[in-house]
Amino acid sequence: MFVSGEIQMVPLGIVSFTKYIARVKTILEESGLEHTMHDSGTNFQGEYALVSKVVEQCMQSVLDNGAPRVLCYVKLGARTDKDYRTEISAVQKVKEYLENEQK
Repeated sequence: MFVSGEIQMVPLGIVSFTKYIARVKTILEESGLEHTMHDSGTNFQGEYALVSKVVEQCMQSVLDNGAPRVLCYVKLGARTDKDYRTEISAVQKVKEYLENEQK
């Protein structure tokens, strides 16, 4: 099943998230998942089996790098009426709408 979603990793018991999130970014890049990082998480698309494997790797990486705890928020969506792989992103649709509205 192909899914679209968002992941947010929150290392607990540490002061700076940078090294933990940098490792999560590396895992996402190496996985081949299409993804876009933003200030409060990362959007992604891919096969569910790969997504669940990557989520586990990201959580384990945070713990292995010294965080005593990690919270992971995952939001997933799947659909049968359209193909996420060929569908224009919602962000692009909004940009196009705004451009057309200004004309």
